[in-house]
Amino acid sequence: MKHQTTLLGAVLLLAMCAAPHADATSVKVDGGNIIMIDDAGSARPLTTGGLDSDPVLSPDHLSIVFVRRTPHRMVDTASGAQSADEVWVTHIDGTAQRRLVEGAGAEDPKRTLAALSSPSFSPDGQTIYFTSAAWVTSGAIHSVELSSGKERFVTDGNSLEVIPAGKYRGDLIVNKHKYWLASGSYDWYWLVSPAGKEIAPIGPDDESVEEFRSLFVK
Repeated sequence: MKHQTTLLGAVLLLAMCAAPHADATSVKVDGGNIIMIDDAGSARPLTTGGLDSDPVLSPDHLSIVFVRRTPHRMVDTASGAQSADEVWVTHIDGTAQRRLVEGAGAEDPKRTLAALSSPSFSPDGQTIYFTSAAWVTSGAIHSVELSSGKERFVTDGNSLEVIPAGKYRGDLIVNKHKYWLASGSYDWYWLVSPAGKEIAPIGPDDESVEEFRSLFVK
C-alpha cells in the first residue's frame, strides 16, 4: 500500500510538471503599461510605469519587445527636440526585463536615436528593427541584435514592415522619401535587404504594398 501511495504521488507530480502552461497569444497597451493576453484569455500586466508602447510578440511567443518613453529626457534632432526613447525586451511572464537600445542625440542623423517606434522582429526572432527620428523629411530604420544588443543604422525610411514568409522572407518594406532629379520630392515603398540595400521599388501607396504581399508573402 505504501508503495502504491508513493507511485501515485510520483505520477501526480509528473502530470503537474507536464501540464501545459498558458502561452502568450497577443499583447496590448493599457494606460501606458504592457499587457499580455494568454491562450486562456487572461490578461496580465507586465509593466507598471505607464510609459510603455508599441509591444510586439516574438515569433516563438516567448518574448515581448516594446518602446519605453522618456519624456523627462529630450535630445536634439534635425526635426526638433524629441524624446530619448528606449527599446526594451521582457519574457512573457514579465521577468528578465532589459534595455536593448537607449536614446541618444548625435550630429550625424544616422546615429540619432530618438522618438523610437514600430519595433518588429525578424522571422528568426534574433533581430529587432525599429524607426527613429533622423532628418527633417525622413526618419531612419535601425536594427538591434537581441543576444548582443548591437545596434546599427539600416536605411532611411518613415515606416517599416518585416516580411515574415515567402520569397523575400526577412527583407523589409520601407516607405522612403525620395527626390526627383529636376525638382520636387515624393514618397515610395521599397523592398530593402536587412543590410539596407534597396532591392526593388514596390509602389507609391498601400494598394501597391497589398499587391506585393499577395504575390510574394505566402
